[in-house]
Amino acid sequence: MEDFTLKQNSVINDCKQWLPTSKLDEYGTILEQMRLLIVEDEPLIAQNLREGLRASGFRPVMVHSTEAAWDVLWKQPFDLILLDVMLPEGDEAGFQLAQEMREAKFRQPILFLTARETLPDRIRGLEFGDDYLAKPFALAEVAARLKALYRRGEMRPQTVSWGEVELHSEAREVRRGGTLLRLSGKQYEVLELFMLNPGRVFSRDEVLERIWGAGFDANSNLVDVYVKYLRDKLGAGVIETVRGLGYRFSGE
Repeated sequence: MEDFTLKQNSVINDCKQWLPTSKLDEYGTILEQMRLLIVEDEPLIAQNLREGLRASGFRPVMVHSTEAAWDVLWKQPFDLILLDVMLPEGDEAGFQLAQEMREAKFRQPILFLTARETLPDRIRGLEFGDDYLAKPFALAEVAARLKALYRRGEMRPQTVSWGEVELHSEAREVRRGGTLLRLSGKQYEVLELFMLNPGRVFSRDEVLERIWGAGFDANSNLVDVYVKYLRDKLGAGVIETVRGLGYRFSGE
């Protein structure tokens, strides 16, 4: 217990000292676009993580349990997830949450941030997540690892296949059952957004912002029209409506 308290105090002090103001990293990553879900049940660590990462340009949402995490995951889009292992639901609740997220087709990169630092814990964390960092930590390293995961996620594969649908990014072509489909430029971009993020729910506003740019009329039904175009060409079940939230790619 004493050792954990020392670690906790070290984490809190580091968070308070490291509050960078830069909005771009050396690779030009636009941090304002990084929507970050933080799942951490220790109030002081959670607060300082949120403040420090927000000051670094992230857009953090903080929750303290797996139940609260599920609630926001289905309602809001996130680019990254920072996840503690020991949560109110149990000492391995973070591992369980990550496993269930993958089973539910959430593909956001997960960085585990935890006091559990044994080799078996690290191995298990890397099985369900993408990176693992033990407490105490330097907030600068947390931010650097998150940015690296974000850049990794931005690296687009040349070909993405789901069922009969194949998307070829270099040629900007889409095939269904081997047959080339005729898509407009914006139809392709909307489909690419969904296929590169299978299972993730996108609100209409977010699709408008990503495809047509910020400031586009939020009352427009343009997204609904383009989803209908894609369903007509790919099948009604490929893009699923999540009532009250938006759309997601199911690939069915």
